[in-house]
Amino acid sequence: MNLPQQMDALVLKGVRDFSIETVPVPVPDDDEVICQVDTTYICGTDPHIIAGDFPGFWPTGFPFIPGHEWSGTVVQTGSKAARLGWKEGDRVCGISHCGCGYCEMCLKGRYNLCLNYSHEERGHRQYGHYTPGAYAQYMRTSVKSIFKVPDAMPLEYAASVDPLSIALYTVKRSRMQPGSDILILGTGPQGLMAILCAKALGAGRIFAAGSGERLRKAQELGAIPIDYKEEEVVEKVKSLTNGRGIPAVLECAGTAQSIKQACLAAAKGGVVSVIGIPHADPSLPLKRMVLDEVELVGNRANPNTAQETIDLLINNRIDLRPLMTHRFPLKEFKTALDTYEKRKDGAIKVATKPNGME
Repeated sequence: MNLPQQMDALVLKGVRDFSIETVPVPVPDDDEVICQVDTTYICGTDPHIIAGDFPGFWPTGFPFIPGHEWSGTVVQTGSKAARLGWKEGDRVCGISHCGCGYCEMCLKGRYNLCLNYSHEERGHRQYGHYTPGAYAQYMRTSVKSIFKVPDAMPLEYAASVDPLSIALYTVKRSRMQPGSDILILGTGPQGLMAILCAKALGAGRIFAAGSGERLRKAQELGAIPIDYKEEEVVEKVKSLTNGRGIPAVLECAGTAQSIKQACLAAAKGGVVSVIGIPHADPSLPLKRMVLDEVELVGNRANPNTAQETIDLLINNRIDLRPLMTHRFPLKEFKTALDTYEKRKDGAIKVATKPNGME
């Protein structure tokens, strides 16, 4: 396919300084493909990147194209990518992490912890974080970071695989057993997706701590609601479990208070699986955690869960449609971001369309 030389992209030029600009269409390396982007969702990390909350890290410099929850169609392949079976017309979705493939952690399958992180010259990438991302008409990506999308799945749906597979990874790391209780603290997009994943994996009772419209959404999805603004979370959990607590706890809020509550709400021998990132390190009830053998597990991204997520979606084990609330052309990104950040009209997952609305 003959690609244009120029494309529209969201270019971040500094802290909260962005605009839609015309930039060159990227050219693939041997193991890369160029995709025409269908959908890019706003991730909870994106506003922090735009606001400069990770200076010198995400991104490492300006100008920069963010965006990492995306789907699209392959329109050009590098020579090695073609030999590996990728071809024009393949419908794909992407994840942000691309390990070097050679270090000890990558060889263990833990490419989210690649020892060459941030060294593009050594083969590592993290799309939309410090490697150019998907708020653009065309996306350049390694084939290590894309997955084929079944014909029966709309590409707008497939763009959610990255965040949903993170939620799946977080649930699995809690070692939740079928039929057992699980507690999810935080009812933002990640917490709501965790509810769906826990249901798909056979959770018994699903408790969700949150507030407002999003807590009501959690209840609609099947969770037992706990309003942290009206109730003391740990006391409520204990009252609902005969004082035992919950064997699997997910922390999706990323606040110091929520992380401490998660550790106190866990049952003896329980696991607290954390995906939220607090602004400051919290104090933890370590005496209780040691004596009751409560494990605290950190989670980064979604190693080896994207294909499982696609399978859950295509087999109708998870229905994401209740979370897909808004769509905007990329040229209206400012409005899309404002809608997401201020949660306007019940916004949860806000999609942008770099190549126009259907």
